[in-house]
Amino acid sequence: MANRVSFFEPLRRDRRIAPLLLMICLIMSGSGIVSPILSIYAQSLGAAGTLAGMLITLFGVGRLVANLPAGYLSQRAGRRPLLIAGPLLVAGASLGAALAGDFAWLALWRFFQGIGSGVYITASMAALADISSAGQRAGNMALYQAALQTGATIGPGIGGFAAQAFGFSAPFWAYMAFGAAAALTAIFGFEDTLNKAEARKPLPTLVRRAGLMSGAFTAVCLLTLAVFFTRVVTLFQLMPLLGAENFGLGPGAIGLALTLCSLMCFIGLPLTPRLIERFGARAVVMGSTLASAAAIAMLALNGSAAWFWASVALLGAAMGVSYPAISTYVIGCLAPERYGPGMGMQRTFGDIGFVFGPVIAGAIDDAAGPGHGAVIWLNAGLLIAASLVFSAGSRGAFSRRG
Repeated sequence: MANRVSFFEPLRRDRRIAPLLLMICLIMSGSGIVSPILSIYAQSLGAAGTLAGMLITLFGVGRLVANLPAGYLSQRAGRRPLLIAGPLLVAGASLGAALAGDFAWLALWRFFQGIGSGVYITASMAALADISSAGQRAGNMALYQAALQTGATIGPGIGGFAAQAFGFSAPFWAYMAFGAAAALTAIFGFEDTLNKAEARKPLPTLVRRAGLMSGAFTAVCLLTLAVFFTRVVTLFQLMPLLGAENFGLGPGAIGLALTLCSLMCFIGLPLTPRLIERFGARAVVMGSTLASAAAIAMLALNGSAAWFWASVALLGAAMGVSYPAISTYVIGCLAPERYGPGMGMQRTFGDIGFVFGPVIAGAIDDAAGPGHGAVIWLNAGLLIAASLVFSAGSRGAFSRRG
């Protein structure tokens, strides 16, 4: 009970946190709602399998395009306008996708959904940074990640039921409703967190001052790229293939493996604030990244099915610690006037990994032949290399603050 009270303490401390958590849960639920039917819906509009896969890529490209401009704009106009605009764009694009008459229009609306998602996530993380003092960052970021993970977990189930009951366009109607609900929450339930003095600063001055090129910040951005790269490749390419080919797992069992990973992520989240308080954000970032690398390397050993499930569980727990620890460290690197641009820059690096990871890994896997060992070691090695770069770039950057 003590751990539970400690984990949810930020909600009682600052009333602006709960709306942020509700909004990110709604946005991620909506994104998850459409995930089970994207390929099927695209094929129903006449798209081949390769084109259908572009719907995932275009969403990531939309986020990639939006992150950095959204960060700078939020520092000028405030967080609240973007927390309204992002979900409204998601809702409008979802309406367009639901009514799309051919694949080209569906692809265009998916791109705009990605832009809206990028605008919201960047602004919401900057808003959370605004209200997080040094001792509160880890707890706030862990709660944020829990809300995000909750939405991502429940969304696919809702989407699958909606599609089965009402047709393939139904999840997009639901996504529209979730986006509209998030926008209404921002309009009626959220007070802007940006200091008015910061908002009045001329943008050219702000851009010059937000030269985000310190060694510590660059190192954590590169680490973020590696984490996003390996996450999308491991969870959505490697694990399903290895489970099916090596252990004869069907779609249901593979889905269960991804669910186990999510559950272990939830277990890891409440541990993060305590670990950071004891060891510091830098040490926790490095430890969780290396634990993720170890979990991925376990897949290459091709042992028993129990070994496969153990690697899934370890990866989930490591990710649960890693995500809020990285966000906590990023805030610690930045001055308040750099929160918007800094979050936009970090999200940009992450989405580069998200967009290009599957393409690069797929090409290497095809060239290397059967077994997927080359891609497994690529992912594990990338995380190890990124942790070493982070260790060198962050050494002595700032004190062990949470």
